[in-house]
Amino acid sequence: MKIGASSACFYPLETEKALLKIARLGFTDAEIFFNSRCELERSFINELKAIRDFYGINITSLHPYCSFSEGYNFFSRYERRFHDGAQEYKKLFEAAAILGAPYIVLHGSRHKSDIPMELYAERYNALNELAISCGCMIAHENVVNYISESPQFMRDMKNLLGDSFRAVLDVKQARRTGIDPQEFISALDSSIVHVHLSDYNAKCDCIPPDKKGFFDFEALFTSLKAADYEGKYIVELYSDNFSDEAEISASAKYLEDILNKIR
Repeated sequence: MKIGASSACFYPLETEKALLKIARLGFTDAEIFFNSRCELERSFINELKAIRDFYGINITSLHPYCSFSEGYNFFSRYERRFHDGAQEYKKLFEAAAILGAPYIVLHGSRHKSDIPMELYAERYNALNELAISCGCMIAHENVVNYISESPQFMRDMKNLLGDSFRAVLDVKQARRTGIDPQEFISALDSSIVHVHLSDYNAKCDCIPPDKKGFFDFEALFTSLKAADYEGKYIVELYSDNFSDEAEISASAKYLEDILNKIR
């Protein structure tokens, strides 16, 4: 499959079991959403690597279990906490190197940051340089109720950091913010390296993509193609958004048909 899936789809199933489900559903690309500090231990990462190797699955990104605290750890006025947090995330970066994941998904600060934009960008760049030294990169995701819910904030980060800035576009998070994902594509263009997909209907704002949903995937894929997007597409849902796991693989087929039409 060209479309991948996130282990978040099966939360609160244990992370390794969720990765197994993704592999057994026939996906060849996956995002791993960590849910506990112990899951960064080398023995556990090796267990995930064994699953990856056995099924021949690509790990496209890792999601930290403590992303809710990134504003406190990395983007506060207390610099010492940044350095401590960076060493904690170094374990995540090292895990990415073992699993071959090119990107770490970053949420950043909730609401308005209490440090200037220039310092926010400086901290981001320092954390990213540590990630690069381990063989991966961080990518800032647009998230509702976070500073990154604003396309202007993301554009400002791109303008300050240039090619050092990478972004994750999550259509669900844009939808929950009330912003058309196209605005993020216009603001970020080639800085987008990873995309999270979901659909919606009149009853729920996050469902498996299918022809009954309301989201215009053809328009999204067309805009991303125009922006020379070459990254992965990952279906990211939550376990209460579907009743049968077969819906996830069916949604991937639905999305692939649209992608093939665009290509």
